[in-house]
Amino acid sequence: MSTVSPVHTIGTALFGKTQRALLGLFFVRPEQSFYLRQIVRTAGIGQGAAQRELARWVEAGLLVRTRRGNQVHYRANTTSPVFAELKGLAIKTAGMAEVLREALTGLVDRITVAFVHGSVVRGTEKAGSDVDVVVVVGAVTFSEVAIALHSAQEQLGREVNPTVYTVREFHKKLDAGHHFLTATVSAPKLFLIGGERELDRSHLLPK
Repeated sequence: MSTVSPVHTIGTALFGKTQRALLGLFFVRPEQSFYLRQIVRTAGIGQGAAQRELARWVEAGLLVRTRRGNQVHYRANTTSPVFAELKGLAIKTAGMAEVLREALTGLVDRITVAFVHGSVVRGTEKAGSDVDVVVVVGAVTFSEVAIALHSAQEQLGREVNPTVYTVREFHKKLDAGHHFLTATVSAPKLFLIGGERELDRSHLLPK
């Protein structure tokens, strides 16, 4: 069984620690603004490194800097010509996917495939949209998955909605033409564990 897809390695290769942290913070939640202390605390980076990188990103037009009273706030510049690309990279490499994968690490040996679907993957989500996750499991309960994803929910600041199937259930519903599952499997997905290979019937069949 395949485990974690290689996007975290891609993120590590493309961006340094501070850049990955800021990318995940600003471009996974572009509707939100943050002040310096929030950025340092939430992203888990040093203040000096954060200030230097924030100045560079503002100068490059990636972030918008505004003053509110005594606080300086930063947010993603949604009018930047590379906003959509950076948002896609953030979701796949530095933000949401990484957080969700980390949350499922303890269950990875008992999960056949897990993926994000819905508006977040299509890029049509609104502020506060839920993160929808399908998890196909061996010997894992819904409760275990929900508990594991709770930390990710707090970190992302969004509701994470898991739909959990056993391998047998997953097959049965697909064979019956279950509308939700058929549509979900054929729609764009962001894999957290496994990939298209694991969705293939021959690999999902119980051994």
